[in-house]
Amino acid sequence: MNNPRTLDIVSLPFPLVGEGPPSKTSPLLDGKRLVLTADAGADMFLDPVGAPGTADAERFVAPISGDFRLSAFVSPVFVSDFDSGVLIGYVDPDNWFKLCAELDPSGTTRVVSVVTRDGKSDDCDSWPIDGSGTYLRISRLGPAFALHASTDGERWNMVRYFALGDPAPETVKIGFVAQSPSGDGTTATFSNIAFDTKTLTEVRDGS
Repeated sequence: MNNPRTLDIVSLPFPLVGEGPPSKTSPLLDGKRLVLTADAGADMFLDPVGAPGTADAERFVAPISGDFRLSAFVSPVFVSDFDSGVLIGYVDPDNWFKLCAELDPSGTTRVVSVVTRDGKSDDCDSWPIDGSGTYLRISRLGPAFALHASTDGERWNMVRYFALGDPAPETVKIGFVAQSPSGDGTTATFSNIAFDTKTLTEVRDGS
């Protein structure tokens, strides 16, 4: 029996399957665009000081082994603090990473990344972006992962370069999330979605 939370996106060679608590609003596939709706409070963050957090927001993901590159133009509707559209790499509830187009408490839209190891998240704010969104990309190269952002989808700037466990996980579930930790909910649109199994040769410039 088919999973009702399965999405087939033309530009991806695999289906995405919904995990975590389902949003009250179903995903929308509009041509090659994916629109996800975050319910109020939807978030993935495990505070390193041990404050209550969650790693169980709805995510649409697929398991991938080996090197890969997944990118999209990510355009959330920025309403409340931390509203965001996310590219995610998920291993288990205690180990995962995300790259976000996010609204910060100062009212600035920016690139934000989180790497979570052993149940503790490492949060990093990066440069401001246009309020219409930005290109984001997550990649694997052997035991390491790289996060990049771009204004045009061609020239990439490195956000993070890291490992996730030793030994590295054989398989990582990659895909998309919408978040609204402090708000009443929002939507995030993912367009120009692309995937390949090429290995980065230059981590710094993303080539």
